[in-house]
Amino acid sequence: MDKSEHCKEVYAHFGLAVYKAQCVEQSIIQLLIFTDFFKRNAANYQSQEQWQKAFDKYHGCLSTKTLGQLISNLVSIGAIEASIGILLKEALSQRNWLAHMFFVDSALDFLSEEGRDLMINKLKDSCELFNAVENTLNPITQSLHQKYGLTQEVIESLQKELYIKANGDI
Repeated sequence: MDKSEHCKEVYAHFGLAVYKAQCVEQSIIQLLIFTDFFKRNAANYQSQEQWQKAFDKYHGCLSTKTLGQLISNLVSIGAIEASIGILLKEALSQRNWLAHMFFVDSALDFLSEEGRDLMINKLKDSCELFNAVENTLNPITQSLHQKYGLTQEVIESLQKELYIKANGDI
């Protein structure tokens, strides 16, 4: 393989791994919305405007938190089993390593084809971990969707609306 292309492949796999880590983060935010915000506010729903304002404030607050803080929030409200908490902490450690140390730790590996292959394999392993977390969290969130009336049909309708609004081409 061409060296330049091989280097690009490392960066592409890194981008995918970081993207998967962000998906995990957003899944945790969604789970917090259903297990904390909805639980505390669904019965107090007075008006659409009031709901949107409170929701936006809560979501904005979550968006400022680190992944570690989000996981701690999820654990502290008892929204997940201990085994899931362990998996999330493993994902947090992996995400932090990717964000802060991956290229530092791999500086010498990047200089050879064999080393770059090793880097790609580590990134694939990261993706597998993040996929496992998603596969664990998604069924929990989907059951909460149903509880609050967010059916698959409603989700598909919202997705279609957003796609049209974004002038999507994929």
